[in-house]
Amino acid sequence: MTDFLRTHARAITLSTLGAGAALALAMPATADAAPTVPDVSSFSNSSSDLSVLDQLPDIVRQLPDLLGTPPAPKADGRTSCGSVVQIGDSTSVTADSASALGGADNTATAQYGRVGAPRVTVDALSGRAIVGGPGTDAEQAVTQRLGAAGDACWVIAMGVNDAGAVADGDSVNADARIDRIMRQLNGRRVLWPTIATSNPDNAAFGQTSTTAFNDALRRATTRYPNLAVYDWAAAARPEMFAGDGVHYTAAGYAERNRRFADALALAYPTGSGTTPAVRWIAR
Repeated sequence: MTDFLRTHARAITLSTLGAGAALALAMPATADAAPTVPDVSSFSNSSSDLSVLDQLPDIVRQLPDLLGTPPAPKADGRTSCGSVVQIGDSTSVTADSASALGGADNTATAQYGRVGAPRVTVDALSGRAIVGGPGTDAEQAVTQRLGAAGDACWVIAMGVNDAGAVADGDSVNADARIDRIMRQLNGRRVLWPTIATSNPDNAAFGQTSTTAFNDALRRATTRYPNLAVYDWAAAARPEMFAGDGVHYTAAGYAERNRRFADALALAYPTGSGTTPAVRWIAR
């Protein structure tokens, strides 16, 4: 853009779009004082300046840069997350094991690294639930990891044992369990995949209870502006599961890692902040 256009873009906008519209662009309001209408008496109205109007569409396209608006997130298969903390249950215990997954390229570290997040921590424990269960539950694990996590993105691969607990009559429902995690992660980027099983041996982990937990995740996206949900349940296929219908084959785990990483890049792409570009990711 020429120096003339850079200098007079706001003035051109004022004369062509109307004083009210230009005022809104040129003078951000504050709570303490009303904006002052700019003096437009010096703006030229000669016919020699009308050729500038031919360039108005280009000027309008560049107004975000002129007004200091940050660029829109870029969906380029890369994430703005520099590091990832994944909190999980037994379905994440082997997520970062090259020997269990048939090679280092299939690990969570490799897959998150592929989309631009080279620093990965997987904190997983068999039998873990958000609240209760053996050892350190997910609520406690988040508390313990917060200090060292910095501005990491969080992948909360939790919910299967919680769905089972709620189905068995636990007094802490799915919404409250999700809240226990999200309240700790206020202002931090969170991706939470939905949960999936396939004809599990234990009926408490069946479709009714997992669907109820996933519905609670959908509701949570309206309460937490920093939460994106990836619908893993819609992507998971029966052949990905091991015999118990809860855990996965090596190929299933590898595919899950790949899809989690791709979902992270969709939720928090290059140039994004704490608000996800997509709140519910279904692909």
